[in-house]
Amino acid sequence: MHAFPQVIQSMLDALEDHIAIIDLKGYIQYTNQAWNLFSLENDGDVNTTSVGVNYLDYLDHQFILEHSGIKDVLHNKRQEFSTIYACHGPDNKRFFRMNVEKCLLLNGQPGAFIRHRNVTKEVQSDEVVADVLESMTDAFMSLNENWQITHLNGVAQRVLNLNAEKVIGKNIWEIYPEAVNSEFHMNYTKTMKEKVYISFESYFDTLTSWFEIHSYPRVDGGVSIYFKNINVKKESEMQKEAYENTNRLTSLPNRKAISKKIEQLIESKTGFSTMYLDINGFKNINDLYGHQMGDELLIHLAERLNTLLLPYGELSHLGGDDFLIVVKETDRDRIEQIVEDIVDHLKNPIEININQKFTVAVSIGISQFPLDGLNCNQMLSATETAMYYSKQSSERDFCFYEVNMTEELSKRLTIEQSLQGDLSKEGIYFVLQPQISGITNEMYSFEVLSRWNHSKLGILSPLDFIEIVEESGNMLKLTRYLMEEVFSTVSNWISNFGFDKRVSINVTSSILSKELFFDDLYKLLAKYQIPYNLIELEITEDTRLVTSALMLKNINKCREKGIRIALDDFGTGFSMFSSLTNFPIDKIKIDRYFIQRIGNDPQSEAVLKSIIHLSNSLQCDLVAEGVENEHEITFLMEHGCNFFQGYYFEKPISIEDFQRKYIENRSK
Repeated sequence: MHAFPQVIQSMLDALEDHIAIIDLKGYIQYTNQAWNLFSLENDGDVNTTSVGVNYLDYLDHQFILEHSGIKDVLHNKRQEFSTIYACHGPDNKRFFRMNVEKCLLLNGQPGAFIRHRNVTKEVQSDEVVADVLESMTDAFMSLNENWQITHLNGVAQRVLNLNAEKVIGKNIWEIYPEAVNSEFHMNYTKTMKEKVYISFESYFDTLTSWFEIHSYPRVDGGVSIYFKNINVKKESEMQKEAYENTNRLTSLPNRKAISKKIEQLIESKTGFSTMYLDINGFKNINDLYGHQMGDELLIHLAERLNTLLLPYGELSHLGGDDFLIVVKETDRDRIEQIVEDIVDHLKNPIEININQKFTVAVSIGISQFPLDGLNCNQMLSATETAMYYSKQSSERDFCFYEVNMTEELSKRLTIEQSLQGDLSKEGIYFVLQPQISGITNEMYSFEVLSRWNHSKLGILSPLDFIEIVEESGNMLKLTRYLMEEVFSTVSNWISNFGFDKRVSINVTSSILSKELFFDDLYKLLAKYQIPYNLIELEITEDTRLVTSALMLKNINKCREKGIRIALDDFGTGFSMFSSLTNFPIDKIKIDRYFIQRIGNDPQSEAVLKSIIHLSNSLQCDLVAEGVENEHEITFLMEHGCNFFQGYYFEKPISIEDFQRKYIENRSK
């Protein structure tokens, strides 16, 4: 777009007529001040008809005559186009003449010069008014104080399918008796009695049409009505609304739509409950079978749930594998029955095709209005929180919301957000706990344990944050940070004190399959010049340790370099008794569960003896965790376990205390 020379722009701005110049495609290139003011008066937003806007798009569907006339001028089908139209202001009736002529733009390309002029004063006489009314693109009808039709222009006759000669003088409500007490009747009556202008949109079932109405009081006591059919506009709006309120995959109401439903129920003070449903392990289906198969499963699941829930309430698809159910029910027993029906119904496999069936397990969170929330956001938040707790529980498929859940979730979110930052500035640190030989009473290795002094939450134990670290995908980041800190300290001990004890680092199974973890490990050991044989990776029992070829490959590579592998918490998780002969283990750590039962539980003692015997047979080192008294030590040593870790010897202590007690003093 080219800027107008200032002198020409000034001349245009001095005109009272509303001027715009458009290019061949309909884009507005120039306007004057009167045009901009006119736009503000009518639309309230100058951007709807300002420079850069396509004026033809603005006129399309709503102003068909004007749209067609301008296009004819632009494409040389006529020299000029002119029409008079009514502009319905809030205070008075105004009439404008639109003139369109061909012109050349400053760049030499063809365009059109559009002028709107106020011609209200020119059409005051009845004769001229009649001509104007007939030339209008709006339908027009006038009624006297007895509701008799006094005028009906040509457009109105076509829209209403009436013949003016046959209906002039007839009562409008006798022609349309079904409209009595309708919105049309009430608004026309108000205009007539209160002498006020009213603008509204309404649907008239008899004509299966939507109308935009402008109703003006007449001096003689009647009503002047300007109207037009807006079916196209309404259809477009409804299509847009349907698009905006429907999940495109399942065609169910989406979050926006169900939120409106919830707000309506709250406003009407209707008791209801919401259920947040999430598919367990859906990500695995996408990963294994592809997203197309996952989408097919969601479509079939939506159809099944929708059929099941029709008698109870409304199902919506929030996105992904998340669904929300709204039922007008607050009785807890009744809600439980509905949820149990859902869970039982989903136990039947969903058949995608002849070769593919899925059995779906779900987690469901439930909240009740007004018990758990007073607005839509509170209800949805409570329901999702309850679903999260249901997902964490291995006991039940569903969970009702409780207030303390929000506090715990808030704590979790705080931890997750902190993990995104620089861990060295977030208060994460480590402590050390020695492993002691019962024969020499000397430390022969130590375990690194993470701790967190959070700026908002205070001191956190691993039980408070390790699971969150794992689930949020930050375990590799945390492990690397701890290794950097620990290896730096150990490197200093080697240089200054000749340190040669083993360092045990906890590693979760999830990162044993990640090449990046092992790359970090080897690079850090090289950076701090720490011998491989001083490092021990401590891992917890997990089925993946014996089923994942990649994990086994990475662990074997570590052992080839001299790094040792210790199996933590042995005996309480997935039992690896039968797999130990093939799995590369250098040390077994007996879970404190068995240690605490020495002297109290003969069965646990029998298992403990078996573990000790098995470990010695496999020539693995053996460490008893959680040792707290001499009686436990005596029992363990009598049966062949001579290494211990626990409060009886030392609790986890700071680096400084550990260095002073176990490094500096032993080096003298």
